[in-house]
Amino acid sequence: MAKVGGIFYVEDVRRDRWSPGDVEKNLKNTASQDGLDVRIRMPEDPGAAGKSDTATKIKLLAGYDVQAIRPTGEKTVRAKPASAQAEAGNVKLVRGPWNETFLDEICAFPNAQHDDQVDAFADALNELALGSTFIL
Repeated sequence: MAKVGGIFYVEDVRRDRWSPGDVEKNLKNTASQDGLDVRIRMPEDPGAAGKSDTATKIKLLAGYDVQAIRPTGEKTVRAKPASAQAEAGNVKLVRGPWNETFLDEICAFPNAQHDDQVDAFADALNELALGSTFIL
């Protein structure tokens, strides 16, 4: 995502059901394509497995501005600022093949089967708007 003036742009979404190796490959490729100037923030799941997974990804992204953040609070509460900005017309999507699936999940939240894209969208918007650490 990017913020220009008061408008938030969802520039790209990468999603799939990847193997752990494919996750690492796609993470590294996306970071490389985005460049060194792009901040990378990733949620850290609680517990030892989440910490280990995040540590592995941070090591993989050596040289990039990457930080693990522990989200707190209910997903619906963390998503409210993003929802408010979208309803006010302050969120734009760059046209791409991911648009329909992204919008389907966003519009079905919180009753959708999946909500990973909502989490990423809300956390990214909060980071851009507030420099937050995903804590609301």
